[in-house]
Amino acid sequence: MTRHLLISICLLTLASKAIAQPDTISLDNVTIAVTPFEQRLSETTGSLSILPTDPTETVHTINLADQLNTAPGVFMSSGTHTTNRLTIRGIGSRTPYSTNRIRAYIEEIPLTNGDGISSIEDMDLAGISRVEILKGPASAMYGSGLGGVVKLRAQYPTETGFSMNLSSSAGSFNTWKHAVRLGWKQDHTSVTAGYTRSSSNGYRENNRYTRDHLFLHGTTGSHNNRITFHLLATGLDAQIPSSLNETNFLENPEKAAVNWLAIEGFKAYTKITGGASWQHTFNSHWHNKLVIFSTWSDPYESRPFNILDEGSVMGGLRNFIRYEKNNLRLQTGFELFHEAFNWKIIETLSGEEGALQLQNSETRRYGNLFAHARWSPVAKVNIEAGLNLNLLEYRLNTLYQIDDTDQSGSYSYDPVLSPRLGLNYNLTQDHFIHASAGHGFSAPSLEETLLPGGLVNPDLKPETGWNLDAGLRGWSTGKRWYYDITAYTIQIRNMLVTKRVTEEIFSGINAGSARLSGIEIFNRVDLNTAANPWKNSLYTSIYLNSNKFTEFVDDGNDYSGNALPGIPAQMIHARFQTTWQQTFDMMAELRYAGKQLLNDANTAAYDGHLTANLRVSYKIPLGTAPSLRITTGINNLFDTHYASMVLVNAPSFGSNAPRYYYPGAPRNFFISLGIDL
Repeated sequence: MTRHLLISICLLTLASKAIAQPDTISLDNVTIAVTPFEQRLSETTGSLSILPTDPTETVHTINLADQLNTAPGVFMSSGTHTTNRLTIRGIGSRTPYSTNRIRAYIEEIPLTNGDGISSIEDMDLAGISRVEILKGPASAMYGSGLGGVVKLRAQYPTETGFSMNLSSSAGSFNTWKHAVRLGWKQDHTSVTAGYTRSSSNGYRENNRYTRDHLFLHGTTGSHNNRITFHLLATGLDAQIPSSLNETNFLENPEKAAVNWLAIEGFKAYTKITGGASWQHTFNSHWHNKLVIFSTWSDPYESRPFNILDEGSVMGGLRNFIRYEKNNLRLQTGFELFHEAFNWKIIETLSGEEGALQLQNSETRRYGNLFAHARWSPVAKVNIEAGLNLNLLEYRLNTLYQIDDTDQSGSYSYDPVLSPRLGLNYNLTQDHFIHASAGHGFSAPSLEETLLPGGLVNPDLKPETGWNLDAGLRGWSTGKRWYYDITAYTIQIRNMLVTKRVTEEIFSGINAGSARLSGIEIFNRVDLNTAANPWKNSLYTSIYLNSNKFTEFVDDGNDYSGNALPGIPAQMIHARFQTTWQQTFDMMAELRYAGKQLLNDANTAAYDGHLTANLRVSYKIPLGTAPSLRITTGINNLFDTHYASMVLVNAPSFGSNAPRYYYPGAPRNFFISLGIDL
């Protein structure tokens, strides 16, 4: 690993001296929408990361993990394109196969279901202009979501008239991606529509993947009234290779788990999400925004132990009323959410449906009442305060169970009050101090509320936490160097721990408390001179953390003082990017993920890994406006053998070793063509 690191540093250093790319956007001129009040990045009181999408990456990228992992404090591990787990500041690391404890939105439309699961991997970069990440508990603004918020901003055309982009990409493992995006802009109306199809046979056995994604984004109106709408549809059919034990991970990483391969396990679903917002300006002081949204989905998963057949319909609305005058902004509103969720567990007969074993339905409802204020008592000081009251209840109906056990009933949690206070102080013209303190919570998921026998655990409580963070951000050297340094600590109580009874049965318990602390560092340096046509930029992202159980006793085992598993102790991302007259573009990057403990006892560990990627792109003008872009690249340049995801507390049944590891792909290649019209 040391030899590879030295070679990589030399390679990237040479690249930085030759070439680089200017910013596609100036960060401080971006209007941040993930916070309650739209504002410049420099003036925010919380810890944020802004990730603009790159046209050279959009063409070939299937999973958003590569984009999200460039932000310090953020870690999205991907066992496959459909097996992902996003953590922010370590929150969410104990969720086995999905993203929980984190809220996700496309503009104002939620991508998080009533169970707290966020399916960010359904989205395609072709319809996204940038990603905004608010790190740390944001319950005062968004309700349930202890880890933070990911908001995706829609892509709209920038030039008046009709525009079109066509692209196609081919890569190793029979990987393909085809995309078309249409845009139209006239006066105050902008519309973007597109379709992408991504497919791959995958590096491993039983790893075939196909995803179709449609998107439609539109905005129209005047100064006093503006309507925005979004429609997303995803169709997925993906095989599941599952995880491997250490021996197979080291010696036969291309293999699938034997039991999943035997029945050719897979999951498939269609999901449709839509919503619209209406913003009305009464006068210069009063504004109102109404948002309505809905999602329909029908997941189906064939597993070695049973078949899971699900279906859900959810809908809701949010309303904000805002008052602005001079240096004071006030906002209050509410959110109502309703989801009907049905699931069946069916016997599997070598992958075919057998007898019905269980059929349940659940109705989950919650409401948020919130109020926020932003006040600037003097020119250099901004103070923010917020408060959210969450009410959550659900009803479970047993429709069929083999032993006739009826677990039907209505359940509710105590109301949760989440305050937040933030401060931003302008030290000098380009340097700002920010600090915040906030409360957050995450409600138990469906799997966590059910006991192994199928009954509901009425004593389970939401996981809660307090976050304190402080940092310094700003620009130096004529705004050629941007930096953002933040230190934080989170104290978690009633920590939700997912216990695995068998391979298919999970349950949740409140197991004590933990403290998560860390430092997040982001730097971006422009290495440009006025006379040099080559434009150079260096990006570095560093995340250092220490996460400990402060009090944790499970099944008589005292793990107090142990480190939390599943969280890399360090993460480093470095990227040199370069352009020449907006024609030639090259990117070289390093990604390092440090040691991860694999269980609560801290008796097993994965040592971490270093990978490198290289990409080159060339743009050819085709007349006055159209252009052709050719991009090629190498992922995992040094052919590192690594785990792209680990399974925390993987069980060991009988004489079988625990299956902790999802192997990452070896060195692989891609080439893509994109045409802008």
